[in-house]
Amino acid sequence: MSRWTTVWVVVGALGLLATGVQAEGPRLPPGKWWERPRVAQELGLNAEQQQQLEAVSLESARVMIDLKAAVENAELDLRVAGDADTFDPQAARAAFAALQQARMRLESERFELLLKVRQVLTREQWVRLRGMTKEVLRERHQERRQEGAQPLPNRPMRRRF
Repeated sequence: MSRWTTVWVVVGALGLLATGVQAEGPRLPPGKWWERPRVAQELGLNAEQQQQLEAVSLESARVMIDLKAAVENAELDLRVAGDADTFDPQAARAAFAALQQARMRLESERFELLLKVRQVLTREQWVRLRGMTKEVLRERHQERRQEGAQPLPNRPMRRRF
């Protein structure tokens, strides 16, 4: 493979990663949704559940901050490997593998948060929360289409914890 072909492969891989191509799965609403009165009332959250959700969110946020930084560092390392004056495909592959691992650790932590939230909620609350989340996503998608913006294909909501 020529140097330029390899560079374009790396650039393409970065492009896919930057667009947020990820596996679809259950999602949580962004932010501290359990503190929103309408959401808390609709789900029937009690004070103890709200405290538990706050605790697991804070615990997870501390971990995710470090994991997000690791992903950004790995992205930078891959960019540096792709832009090097003397291009080394092995270094680019290693940097890409490191980026994949960093992203996997971040997604694993997001999934762990999802599991912890599910443990706090009853089955009925979980089903209602998922329904509310899907409805919000549908509304946002519709708003984008009405505004003339192109919808983002298979792009999950960015979570802020």
